[in-house]
Amino acid sequence: MDAMTNTGPIQQWADLDISDGSIDLRNEMADLLEKHGHYAYLRRSTGRRCHCWDPSTREADPNCPHCTSEGWEYEDVKILIRKTIMTDPMTAAFLQKSSPIGMFSVSDQIIWVKYDQKPNRMDKILEVSLGTDGEPITAKKIELIWEVNWAQDYRDKWGRVEFWGCFCHNTGVTK
Repeated sequence: MDAMTNTGPIQQWADLDISDGSIDLRNEMADLLEKHGHYAYLRRSTGRRCHCWDPSTREADPNCPHCTSEGWEYEDVKILIRKTIMTDPMTAAFLQKSSPIGMFSVSDQIIWVKYDQKPNRMDKILEVSLGTDGEPITAKKIELIWEVNWAQDYRDKWGRVEFWGCFCHNTGVTK
């Protein structure tokens, strides 16, 4: 196995010298998500149209409980995430939104996920109501919808994917 396909801990890789102080970023990110992350759903697009899609009008049923009126089939996968505010001046500076005094409004964020949850551009990340135990109640009690605009893989010096940064835009809650 090479650095691209090896899924074992770096310390167990044959013929790999980490005496230079290298750390296993994959384990560090997993630890960070366990301690400081929260559960959400990765709504993966299947690329197929929902049964409610009408090709003649090019519209979905606004009351469809399966696709939430978007017209695409999807599957929801429970994941741990951690969000950070995107402070890129080229995006944040042009947001024309008013906020209460002492608060600021940012509709773009980077959402960090584990290496094995590769997101795609048509996917969404749903923040949902959580129970008292921190577990999501259901994928239907949506609080925020983040549209994945771009997913960046972060790799170690050997080329192994360690985690993903999803550059996301808040689309608002549609249902």
